[in-house]
Amino acid sequence: MSSSDAKAVGRLRLLFYVEQDYSFDILRPLQAEAQRRGHEVRWLVFSDASAGLLRPGEIAVPDAAAAVRYAPHAVFAPGDRAPSFIPGLKVEVFHGINEDKRGDPIPERGLFDLYCTQSPSQTAMLKPLEVARGYFRVRETGWLKLDSLFGFPREQTARERPQILLASTFTPSLSGAEALYPEIARLSQLPDWQWLVTLHPKMAPETVARYRALAGANLEFHGTEKVIELLHRADVMVSDNSSILQEFLLLGKPVVSYRNRKPGPFLIDIQEPGQLPDAIGRALAPDGELQRAIAAYGPAVTPWRDGRSAGRIMDVVEEMLAGGWQDKKPLNLLRNLKMRRQLDYYRF
Repeated sequence: MSSSDAKAVGRLRLLFYVEQDYSFDILRPLQAEAQRRGHEVRWLVFSDASAGLLRPGEIAVPDAAAAVRYAPHAVFAPGDRAPSFIPGLKVEVFHGINEDKRGDPIPERGLFDLYCTQSPSQTAMLKPLEVARGYFRVRETGWLKLDSLFGFPREQTARERPQILLASTFTPSLSGAEALYPEIARLSQLPDWQWLVTLHPKMAPETVARYRALAGANLEFHGTEKVIELLHRADVMVSDNSSILQEFLLLGKPVVSYRNRKPGPFLIDIQEPGQLPDAIGRALAPDGELQRAIAAYGPAVTPWRDGRSAGRIMDVVEEMLAGGWQDKKPLNLLRNLKMRRQLDYYRF
């Protein structure tokens, strides 16, 4: 972007649309970069997320009507939707780095003007649609959350026993939370390991309650707002098909997966819950083959691991706004009416 384009944009009003607690860590690097450039940031926190997680100095708009009055130049969403009735360029920054874990292509539903992709493979999924449909752009910027992941201060405290992180997705056919529960309940009674448990916000409430009830001397239950801290604290992750396992691998740490759909040499994949203790033991003492596979994994997933994705995203947004962007998305009446109802906004 040229200096003249940057001047043409001026001070921008930016809105961060949050539906889940994990979105705060994804968006905060972008907030820091935007404010460094002199832009203004506000947060619209949907009911499934906790506004109490906002930090001092972070400003929320109280409701959708206030967001409309704020008239943002751009709206950023880590989820798969953004309210169309709020003004501004709608920017998808993605909530996970493994968008094809269900075997499906990235859903393009006409809700975004800009997709900020993470890798050549993800870009290739959307580029043909960009050409065919013409109302959105695709730019490969890297995944925003990696700015937070790689920028998090490394823990210096040595812990007395290994830290084992359980993180599971919520889709029953992809999740191992229920199948692994009896074995984890048994292992959590032993003092050998410290268990750290965090479950997807959409996990069945009864499953969450069962794991929360295990909390004690050997098991801690955490919400998703502490995910990055837990990723750095843990020595080994136990997961299934959750995209969070990729973040752990990008930190160079071993993962034990339960019935992963696409297991590779970088995973210790198990088929039965009874195999879990031996698999964790192997992960705590990884052999050279596993270490090499994990080291090769990062470059295969994304070339953008420099912690500067926020800057690239802001460059593209400023460029589009300076270039006279216009909203050409389809009306999407049913989806947009649903969002109006959920956000209690009916003015037209």
